[in-house]
Parts: sequence; C-alpha cells; structure tokens
Amino acid sequence: MLDKKLRVYWKIIDKITLWENIALISHKNPDLDTIWSATSFYEIIQDNLAWKNIDLICIDDIPEKYKFLKNTEKYKKSFNPKDYDLIIFFDSWSKSQTWFDQIYPELFDWKTYNTISIDHHITNELYAKQNILNVKYSSTTMIVFEIFYLLNIQISSISATNILAWIYTDTGWFKHSNVDNITYLIASELFELWADYKLIVDRFFKNNKLSTIKLWWKILSDSFIDENWVLYSYVNKSMLDSYSSDYDDISWVIDYLNTAENIKYCSLLTQKWEYIKASLRTLRDDIDLTQIAKRFDWWWHKKASWFTTKAQLEEIKSFNLKI
Repeated sequence: MLDKKLRVYWKIIDKITLWENIALISHKNPDLDTIWSATSFYEIIQDNLAWKNIDLICIDDIPEKYKFLKNTEKYKKSFNPKDYDLIIFFDSWSKSQTWFDQIYPELFDWKTYNTISIDHHITNELYAKQNILNVKYSSTTMIVFEIFYLLNIQISSISATNILAWIYTDTGWFKHSNVDNITYLIASELFELWADYKLIVDRFFKNNKLSTIKLWWKILSDSFIDENWVLYSYVNKSMLDSYSSDYDDISWVIDYLNTAENIKYCSLLTQKWEYIKASLRTLRDDIDLTQIAKRFDWWWHKKASWFTTKAQLEEIKSFNLKI
C-alpha cells in the first residue's frame, strides 16, 4: 500500500517539476480545507521549486477571518486555463463545485488539459485526468501533508501551521468522530515542524467581537427541538445586520448546537442572498445526513452535510428533512 502511494505521489511531483505554469484551485464558497490545502501546497512548492510560476485561484473571495495565515492574500479570481501547463483542484468533489465548468467546460477534457484533483470526499466524481482520493482522511489538507512528508520534501513551519489549523478546526478541536490515530500522528509531526498552535487558538478563539458572541447567543436562544428530536435554529439577514456581523461569524455555532443531549441531529438554516443554506451535523453513528442533503443535489459527509435551496425560511419547515 505504501509503495503504491509513493508511486502516485511521485507522479505528482514529476508533473510539477516538468511544467512551468501551475494553477492551484480552491472551490467556490471556499472553506478552510480547500484554502489551507492549496496554500500549504503553494508554500511547499515555492520553498523547493522557487522558479515555478504558481497561482492560487478561487472564484469567490476568501473570508476575512481566514486571512491571518500566509498566502491567502495571493488568491486571484481571474483564470484562463490556457495560461497553465498544470491545474490542480483541492477539496472539490465535482466539476460544478470548482465553478469553472460553467465558463470553461473544455477544462475537463483530459486530452486538452493536465488536471489533478486532490480530495477526500466519498462523493468525488473523478473528473480530473489524475485523481488523488483518500476517503479515510478527514481532510484534503492531511493528504497534502502526506504527499510531501512521505517523499521527504521540506515542509516549512508556515505550511505546518496551515495544515494544523485545518485539522484542529475540522475535528472540532480533536473531539469529532473523524479523529483517529492518523489524525493524532499527523498533528504530532506538525508540532515537530514548529506549527504555530498558539496563532491558531488566538485567531479562532480569542478574537471574537462582543457583537458576534451576542449573535451566537441569539441563535442558541432561538433554537428548538421538534417531535422527532431534531434541533433547529436559523439566521436571517436582519439578524446579521442587527449584530454588525457577517456570514463568517456564524461558522462555529452549529458545533455548539450539535452538543445538545438526546438529539438525532441539528440543522442551522441561514438566509444567504437569494437562497437558504442548511448546515446539518450529528454525533450519532446511526445517522447519515447525506440522505437528506442528496435530495437537494448536494451532500458532504455522513455526519456533516449541507445543502442550499431558493426556498424561504418559512418554507423550509414544510420540507421533508427526516431520515
């Protein structure tokens, strides 16, 4: 198994070494995993192959709260596949999630473009010319670390910090069910590489505005559990405006909702522009949240899924959100 991994990983490095112009693409509506796997990859290539022309690409803005780590400021929105010899997608399980299938459908023609997808989602559509997929890992960032670690390629403290930040947050501070011995092993190696754990903790847990904390309290106060032991809460635009907050400020609230005792799962409904985003979380092993999300043409993980709909908040109540 290890030999097979090494062969696959060396193929990636060979392509990077061969080609001059490389695009590293994070998916639309970027989350931490797509951002930090791409920025870590960028940093490591720059450290070891500095003469390469590398661009970080994302069609949407990088959330302000995530910009404290290096390289996030280097993202570009403009992208033309003809400008690149190699294009690598991070944490995108489908062509539509990259968004570029809408304006450059030819990008996914394997005879025309050299593309690589690095991902951990079981729903991955294997759309790239070469697909690096490991569904056993809790994040794409862990795969990025493994590629360079197993090949004994230098990983800087900056990259180690980016990778640790995602592992730390995605595992709910090492309390979610996606934590296993591999997670702890990689985290320990990142500490050895001088990952800045204090920076991560300070930025995520010691710099919240009082207005944001009050918004969290409002969301928690308005939550309720229905007759099926499903917990619901919601956020609309007027609530965000009242507390001088934006969408990034509510990213952790659902983890608190998910700790309520005896619930099957929780759903946080967020009014976002013209649509509603429903974030779903559970701690139970017998609940598969993708069974709900699939009904709306989007899914993610068994215990953490989400979907979007153009319905109004009051209409969501009539939807079949039961498992």
